[in-house]
Amino acid sequence: MREGQEATFSSGQERWIELRNDEGFIAQYGGWSEGNVAIIIGFWKSTQSYNRFDHDAIYLKTNQQGSIESIDVQLEETDVRDIEQYAKSWMLEQHSKVNERWTITTENLEELI
Repeated sequence: MREGQEATFSSGQERWIELRNDEGFIAQYGGWSEGNVAIIIGFWKSTQSYNRFDHDAIYLKTNQQGSIESIDVQLEETDVRDIEQYAKSWMLEQHSKVNERWTITTENLEELI
């Protein structure tokens, strides 16, 4: 995160709600970790769904461009039964807790699990 840009990034992250409109999206959780690092975990139906989604379009709409110093994306396929619990546990492992304002889930999250 660029120094002093936490509020800009956070405000932009809250506007990623548009993810709900993508049929391949399931949920996203995020928060702040040590060292002023934003941590985000997202869940998609498949790698193909994730790759098909135009992340740059939302990124540009949220005006986060000046707030991000670097980004590291890791993809992993796993079978998760309780997405919320998995996300919260993962966030704790990253020395972070879930920022509810960054949480985005589909309306029918329970049906997708």
